[in-house]
Amino acid sequence: MEVHHHGHHVGKKTWKSYTWEFLMLFFAVFCGFLAEWRLEIMIENHREKEYIQSIVEDINADITQTEKLLVDINSRIIVTDSLLQEISSKDIHNNSKKANKMWLSTIGFPDFVQNDRTIQQLKSSGALRIIRKKAVSDKIMEYDQAVRLLSITQNNMNSIASNNILYSQVFDLIKIKNQSSQPIPLTENGQKLLNEAYANRFFWKINLVGLRQRLIFLNKKGKDVSEIIKNQYQLK
Repeated sequence: MEVHHHGHHVGKKTWKSYTWEFLMLFFAVFCGFLAEWRLEIMIENHREKEYIQSIVEDINADITQTEKLLVDINSRIIVTDSLLQEISSKDIHNNSKKANKMWLSTIGFPDFVQNDRTIQQLKSSGALRIIRKKAVSDKIMEYDQAVRLLSITQNNMNSIASNNILYSQVFDLIKIKNQSSQPIPLTENGQKLLNEAYANRFFWKINLVGLRQRLIFLNKKGKDVSEIIKNQYQLK
C-alpha cells in the first residue's frame, strides 16, 4: 500500500518581504546609475583636459607666430619711414632706384594664420560646453574675437596691397631692370604723382602700425589664455 506524502505549503510573502526586495532592486539600479554617472564624469574630465592641452598647444604656436610677424612688421615700418624720406628728397627726381627698391620691400605683408584645429573642432561638434571653468571659456572666447578682428584688418590691407597701379606709374620699371648701373629718373607721370605716392605709402604705414597693434593685442590675449589655463588645470 502506497503512502502519499503531502507537500509542504510555502507560506505567503509578507509586505516586509516585498518591501525588502523592492529596496534591494532599487539600490542595485541606483548603484548602477551612480557607477555609470561617475564613469561618464571621468570620461568628460579626461576629454576636457585633452581639449585644454590641445588649445594651449595651438595658442602657444599662435604666440610664436605673432612674435615672428611683429619682427617683420616692425622692419617694414622702418623701411616705409625711409621710403617716405626718400620720396620727399630732391634726389628722387634724378635717381629713383633706391626708392623703387624700398617700395618693393613695403608691398604686402605676412598674414597671420591661426592654429585653430581645436577651436574649430569644439565649435563644429558643439563641445564647447565641455570646458566647464567659466573663466577659461571666457578667455578663450576673447581670444577668438581678437583673432577675428585681426582677420578683418588683414583682409582690408590685402585689398589695398593688391592695387599696385600707382607704383607702376611712378617708376620706369623697364629701365630700372635693364640699366641697373645708371641713375634712373622717375617717369614723366611719376614726377606729377610724387605727392600721391607719398600719401599712398604714408597711409600704408598707418595700416602697418594698426596691424602691429592688432598683433600685440592678440599676443597678449594668447598669453592670458595660456596662463589662466595653466593655473586652473595645473598644467606645466
